[in-house]
Amino acid sequence: MSVNVLVNKIFRKFSLYSRWTELSNDVSLPPKTLREILNSVRVETLGAIGSKCGTLDYINVVNAMGLRKNYDSFVYLLTEHLGGPNFAKWFHCFHHVSGNKDIFHLQHNLGHNWSVYLKAYIISCLRSVIDTDVKTRVYDYAVTFMVTRPSDARIKSITQTQTTSWKNLDR
Repeated sequence: MSVNVLVNKIFRKFSLYSRWTELSNDVSLPPKTLREILNSVRVETLGAIGSKCGTLDYINVVNAMGLRKNYDSFVYLLTEHLGGPNFAKWFHCFHHVSGNKDIFHLQHNLGHNWSVYLKAYIISCLRSVIDTDVKTRVYDYAVTFMVTRPSDARIKSITQTQTTSWKNLDR
């Protein structure tokens, strides 16, 4: 790796992530510790906390970063900020498009309770931006969202895919 590539990587991480997390005093915990904390909290409580924090965090982050409060910013925060390989790393986000639907598959290693929290958190973030149809599946180590994309949203460098059976999803 050349010095230019290394410096670019450092500056990119700082400008797109670190300066925002330092301002908000984010806490970093080992996954094992976080998993134990999550397992000691009732699932219903985690869902309620996720719903409350999702809206507040989304508005805080977009305002601090100077982003527009719109669907494109939501997609950026989900795919890059929270779910990308270089920043928060809450999960690995796989984003696919099928017609007018965006499919976000969030994989993690923190167990079912984290999936429940993420479902509530992400839906709350999304609902603070637009009122749209969202279908979800919750797994022990993943959450999948199928979102009807607003007509004014842009699609950037996303692989076109076909959906599988989504008939039995809960809302």
